[in-house]
Amino acid sequence: MDVPDPNPPPNEPSDGGQPEQGDDDSAFEEESQYTDTESLRSSIFNFRKEHGRTYHVYGSTEHWGPNDDLAQEQQDISHHMWSLMLRGELYIAPVENPHRILDVGTGTGIWAIDCAEKHPEASVKGIDLSPIQPSWVPPNVYFEIDDFNLAWVDSEKYDLIHHRELLGSVPDWVEFYKKCFQALKPGGWIDCAEPGLWFDSFYVDLGPDDPYKQWSNGLFESGNQVGMSFDVGPFVKEWLEAAGFINIREKKFCCTVGKWSKDPWERDVGSWNQLRLVRGVEDFCSRRFVNQLDWSIDEVEILCARLRQAVKNNTLKVHQWFFFVVGQKPMESKEEA
Repeated sequence: MDVPDPNPPPNEPSDGGQPEQGDDDSAFEEESQYTDTESLRSSIFNFRKEHGRTYHVYGSTEHWGPNDDLAQEQQDISHHMWSLMLRGELYIAPVENPHRILDVGTGTGIWAIDCAEKHPEASVKGIDLSPIQPSWVPPNVYFEIDDFNLAWVDSEKYDLIHHRELLGSVPDWVEFYKKCFQALKPGGWIDCAEPGLWFDSFYVDLGPDDPYKQWSNGLFESGNQVGMSFDVGPFVKEWLEAAGFINIREKKFCCTVGKWSKDPWERDVGSWNQLRLVRGVEDFCSRRFVNQLDWSIDEVEILCARLRQAVKNNTLKVHQWFFFVVGQKPMESKEEA
């Protein structure tokens, strides 16, 4: 699944079987190659601008999330919440001594960087549609601009593949997991972490006009319109089974929105989930609501303002489910057995 080298070596000098080129021709080809490379590089960084936010330009699909500084800050906040939820761990797959690790949809690269520091003996690669990762990173981590919805070239390469918050960005999840299956070494593990789309409360009735309901329903409808559902967490287990994984384990975590729980750890995680949502509700929905539901920017901003107020209201005692699912590639495929 590697992308072509953006800096390919210059062509080797032609041998005797090829007509020699004059100096002017060689200079022209070298300049043309340099120009093409710079054009490709600049096009990847020339982000698409929509309604004051920037989005990726590379890839086969239109991802819902912006990639500007505000979005990157929200992604790092989200990473901290996920880490707290796992009590400091980065994944739950029982992989031992992984040597090659792939992070799909790496975003700012923060998970890949933490994983590289946790496993200094391993090579960690993060792929994403946006080149927003830092340049100062551990020596055993690297990033590539790549589209996981296109064909993969990696085969039996990785000990661990990780993805998190890919909701709304995969047209065919079983096909995606089959690509992961092919890219894993026999016995390798996939580690999946996805948030639930729906919010609820054991104490308050969230009616159809509640901003939580309107926001989730809008994401559900707009995601289905483009063929990339936001409602994925409850179905990851069955999709992994369909792709051929074994030893599948699912853990579900009921996370509070805010710090209304009496348990100190739950309050801590819930407060970070609250901050994650306050900073991210507009990032998640704006592009889909405008482009697929024909909402105006004012309508989006009004709903998001109402939702942020609700998210900050600890008396509602709202919760959200999170799904952690792992699966293993068999040591032998059915064809080899």
